[in-house]
Amino acid sequence: MAADVSALGMTPDLGAEIRGVDLAAPLSDACFTRIQGILERYCVAFFRRQRLEPQVLARFAARFGELDTRPPIEQSVPGLPQVRVISNVRREGRVPGIERAGTHWHSDLSYTPTPAALTMLYCVEYPPQGGNTEFVNTCAVYDALPRERRLLLERLRAVHDRGFRYTEIYPTRAALTDEERAKLPPVEHPMVRTHPKTGRKALYVAKDVVSHVLGMKPADSRELIDELEAFATQPRFAYSHRWQTGDLLISDNRCTLHRTTPYDNKYDRTLFQVRVKGEVPVAT
Repeated sequence: MAADVSALGMTPDLGAEIRGVDLAAPLSDACFTRIQGILERYCVAFFRRQRLEPQVLARFAARFGELDTRPPIEQSVPGLPQVRVISNVRREGRVPGIERAGTHWHSDLSYTPTPAALTMLYCVEYPPQGGNTEFVNTCAVYDALPRERRLLLERLRAVHDRGFRYTEIYPTRAALTDEERAKLPPVEHPMVRTHPKTGRKALYVAKDVVSHVLGMKPADSRELIDELEAFATQPRFAYSHRWQTGDLLISDNRCTLHRTTPYDNKYDRTLFQVRVKGEVPVAT
């Protein structure tokens, strides 16, 4: 029942632990509505001590909307292309995972016309230290900017490009091929986007994905982008999630940035990831 659901905020406006829910059991509409409300309030929500098979994880995620099945399919759970494996484990019989994913600040699939709305991560195994997932609340970031800066940014658009700094971010991966680049050409998005459900405005910038601001000189554009990310990723806007086995975490890409912190590769770290399709970002 919805009355059994409670939330403990990690910060006043970012990150909440949802208690009283077994996601492997049938979920009432009232309970699901309560979960949605907590996520909208805190932008990031998580559940401890869940036991979720990939099929159950996908079924729960589908309550939020259509699931994304974009490649790489070879790094997904067999028969479930919507459930991707993020892992550094290389053992016989294990699905090869996406290793060292998301070590830079980003919002999932911002380099596509319709970026991911939500991302779910389910923890299978984690290192004894490091490997946290850090988040910043980009609505709070926007609200904290001076009024003159907000008015300027609301008029600007920027280019998000998967290939921008790709080899710098992922030095152990093969460079993107011409075919891969052609499938995901750079896209323009507003630098301030409005959340379709809450109506709140959020800064929409990440320096390793956003190549430039339209209508600005290259040097001025880069200075602005770097300055905005430095401002956005201050500790006062952040929550760092320390993983435990059985954690299921949901983050809203429309009002957060996130990244993975470093960890020693001698330790295993495996997460299942599911993404819910989003919409074209709009300024108002």
